[in-house]
Amino acid sequence: ERMVQPPFADVRAILFDLDGTLVESNIDFEEMKRRVLALAQSYGVDASPWAAWPTLEIIQRVMAALERRVSDGAADFASFANQTIIAVEMDAAARAAPFAGVSEMLRALDAQGFAVGIVTRNCRAAVRRTLAQAPLWSRVLLTRDDVVHVKPDPRHLSAALDAMGMTGQRALMCGDHPMDIAAGRAIGAVTVGIVRHAEVHAALAQARPDLLLERVTDLPRYLVASRRTA
Repeated sequence: ERMVQPPFADVRAILFDLDGTLVESNIDFEEMKRRVLALAQSYGVDASPWAAWPTLEIIQRVMAALERRVSDGAADFASFANQTIIAVEMDAAARAAPFAGVSEMLRALDAQGFAVGIVTRNCRAAVRRTLAQAPLWSRVLLTRDDVVHVKPDPRHLSAALDAMGMTGQRALMCGDHPMDIAAGRAIGAVTVGIVRHAEVHAALAQARPDLLLERVTDLPRYLVASRRTA
């Protein structure tokens, strides 16, 4: 754990990432990316310069390249690429399970007066499959299918907060990826990074969250401590 400063006293809304934060992430992102890169190649686009990017951003780049050719390829590519990533997400969702204590934590936070929301880059169908097996409480749940701008664009987070009547200045964003921290910082929220694997520690630390935790279920004690000292 690493505390930069304890700015939790004003927090009234908490936004969580889903996979890797609240539930065990089984999504094979490398396989997803490999399939999309191969698909791009079949459309005559070398997407290798963007291979280090997340898959959704690679798709956007390939679409832009195809659109510059003034052809109908961009729409076709987008459709097939979307089917490709959904197939990987749906397969992983069938095996998803929440981390120990997460369901109880979300209910407890709601009972304590916090507005709880979930913001995820996953498709809604996969999220529904995940939650059908492991129901998780939230006042608002926004998948990539529910918003125009998906995180790391901060408007994904702002849309969730707007739905709950909250602002970034009274919010906390909690996730396991640097993009969660970047999006949270962009709206003025407190940020918490979840470091479950040593290999992501450096990347998350570089994103400069206000707090790093190994388990998301450790978060409530910081919120309670801040309320006691506020």
